Amino acid sequence: MDLEVLKFGGSSLATSTAMQRVGDVLIERKSVQRIVVCSAMGGMTNALLQLGAEAASGQALFHEPLAAIRTRHLDVCQELTLDEHAPFVQQELLQMFDELEEFCRGLNLLGELSPKSSDHMASFGERIAVAMVSAYLSHRGLSVRRVDARSWISTDGQHGNANVQLDSSLPAIVQGVESDLSFDVLITEGFIGSGPDGSTTTLGRGGSDYTASLIARAVQANCMEKSTDVPAMLTADPRIVSAARIIDTMSYEEAMELCHFGAKVIYHPTIAPLKEAGIPLIVRSTFESTHPGTLIVSKPKEKAVVRGLSSVSDISLITLEGGVAIARSGFSRRIFSSLAQRQVNVIFITQSSSEQSMTIGLSDEDLDAALASLHEELEADLVLGRLSPIRVDSDLSIVALVGEGMASEIGLSGKAFKALGDREINIRAIAQGSTERNISIVLGSSDVDVALRALHRVFFEPPTRRLHLFCAGLGQVGSALLSQLQDAQERLLEEDVEMRVVGIANSSTFHLNESGIPLNSWQTCLQEGQPMTTIEEAQKEFAAMRLDRSVWVDNTASSEVAALCLKNLETGISVVTSNKIAATGAQQDWERMVLKGHPNNARFLNETNVGAALPIIKTLRELKRSGDHVLRMEAVLSGSVNFICSEMDEGSSFAEAVLLAKQKGFTEPDPRLDLGGVDVARKLLILAREAGDQLEMIDIENLGFLPKAAFDGTKEEFMMNLKKWGSGLQQEFDDAKRSGLRVRLIASWQAGSCRIEMQRLSVDHPFYGLKHSDNALAITTQRYSEKPLVIQGSGAGAKLTASGVFSDIYTLLPGK
Repeated sequence: MDLEVLKFGGSSLATSTAMQRVGDVLIERKSVQRIVVCSAMGGMTNALLQLGAEAASGQALFHEPLAAIRTRHLDVCQELTLDEHAPFVQQELLQMFDELEEFCRGLNLLGELSPKSSDHMASFGERIAVAMVSAYLSHRGLSVRRVDARSWISTDGQHGNANVQLDSSLPAIVQGVESDLSFDVLITEGFIGSGPDGSTTTLGRGGSDYTASLIARAVQANCMEKSTDVPAMLTADPRIVSAARIIDTMSYEEAMELCHFGAKVIYHPTIAPLKEAGIPLIVRSTFESTHPGTLIVSKPKEKAVVRGLSSVSDISLITLEGGVAIARSGFSRRIFSSLAQRQVNVIFITQSSSEQSMTIGLSDEDLDAALASLHEELEADLVLGRLSPIRVDSDLSIVALVGEGMASEIGLSGKAFKALGDREINIRAIAQGSTERNISIVLGSSDVDVALRALHRVFFEPPTRRLHLFCAGLGQVGSALLSQLQDAQERLLEEDVEMRVVGIANSSTFHLNESGIPLNSWQTCLQEGQPMTTIEEAQKEFAAMRLDRSVWVDNTASSEVAALCLKNLETGISVVTSNKIAATGAQQDWERMVLKGHPNNARFLNETNVGAALPIIKTLRELKRSGDHVLRMEAVLSGSVNFICSEMDEGSSFAEAVLLAKQKGFTEPDPRLDLGGVDVARKLLILAREAGDQLEMIDIENLGFLPKAAFDGTKEEFMMNLKKWGSGLQQEFDDAKRSGLRVRLIASWQAGSCRIEMQRLSVDHPFYGLKHSDNALAITTQRYSEKPLVIQGSGAGAKLTASGVFSDIYTLLPGK
């Protein structure tokens, strides 16, 4: 027989559109006869079991959910426009719904839902789906033969998870198929079978896959294809690992390991019958049926070291300790026999080589039964002290690495453990089978997502150096930074570098996207973002993502945002900031941010706090690292004030110069924030601390150059009276000009003394020629004692500041 077996899951049958796509797939492949195995419509098995529970509750609560189930199926039938087939399938469906209603009435009278009744209830999902799909395929012109799976699949009487009797089922399938080969498509139900007493049984969740594989084995099909809602088997769960990619081919053994440890694409017992018969299994999407998907065979052409990652949640560990008892011959047999009697499935086993302890991993749902079994079996050992009290650890998960090539790969475990260690993930237990095809790692459930991303990055992703950025503050500097990041994307990719912006926030809204926010439409993303009361809400969600190499970028002037710097650093998130508030808080906080080590080697970088993009802070740090000692510093630190001074040198009045500086964007909306010297004082404090001094803001002597009254009232009042407030400074400039001098706002530091004041400079002073928005710093050190080291350049402007922030971010890349 030249046959193929296709299995369509619930997602492939969930709507009329999905069913139409199933029809398209089968018509496209009409040249080969196919046996089609159907699940129930998506979500229907749960809905039916819930219906049964409500019916058995003894109250008349089942009518409404029953009506919803009936309506859903009949609506899909109507949408399929079955023409001449419509009356027949609708009549059959109504008969089944009448049967279902009568069954619910019976449950309601009994007030009980037994496993046997649950199986009968659940079977309606597959039976109704097959009736609908069969009618639709006939409507599309295919020759369809329909078979009740219960006539082929014989099981034991274990309702809810019945075991198939292969000796009778396989011959029945062969005989049933060969009895009439005049079909394009033979369609039958998955999941259901018939027990010894003729009652309907079910094969457990995923049983439809198993039905399809048994049929494929029986008829020696060319292949079995599982048609689902994902394009193929993937290297990891794409809901957790956005970089997960398609696995082109894999072995039966690899597929079984991945499915056993949580990969839900295939029900893992499905693979064994196919492996025994050497029948290839193809996994691909119903909606991308031309895609090759994943081919599962005996020997893939390419052997992978690690083929994929998977995880199982809701795991508990039971640990038995006590060398006297555990080392005895037959102890393991006692344990596993006892657990088997309670039908406890052991997922994970590890034992110390000293035979002092044994750890068993199992599902949380089996924990109570397992503990009861062990306490009963080991009662004497526990009472006599041959065993320590049984220890239980819960809220755990297993992450598994699977691959045929692991057996020959040296250092693979070390790579995995390093990846997890770098993310500060605590490993609770480890196991590896003698086939070396699987490494199972038990860890806290809260660490699973981070662990999968870290392992995937090490084993599957190209060596791209990636940073995950959250950008707080989207004003002039923040928006300029996003623009620069967008412009640099192509160049960075050529360097195998990705700076992925995963979060943005202004003062009222934030938006997060682990896959990255499109930088050409970040404004739209922000409009669709989440409202927030405080920025801390956004920080908590960003931190909860636990992304590798996370960076918090602060381009605000907010004390609230600045207050989060320490919190970020202490959770392993680096901070890059143009906001000076964090670095000018208490000395002890500055030391904790800058001098103390942090998890994940997180760093605090604030180059743009002084001089925009000028390499001032970096130079001071490198001088200290080289062993030099800073003796004195003298600086012009306000680009806006220097612009005003430069314009007054050229003959502009104070009022004219301030208005021009504000127009060009060199000042804050309220220019008093620049003219009051507070900004300069913050910068000077930062420099003094970088030089090794221990000072607070209160230690800065700021003499000021405007009358104190200028800082009273509103900014509008200040702007209206610029001539009045600047009269004293205007006189100072006029007097200096007559003497051939220039006036600049000078910030100076020397051994515990910080001072800010307007000074007259002679022509030989290094700052005499400063113009426009330039900043300058003269550093006198033990090595630069005769002639100071001078750093000079433009120190204001959003684009320049953004480029300095960009440079700090770049510094955080691995290998920098």
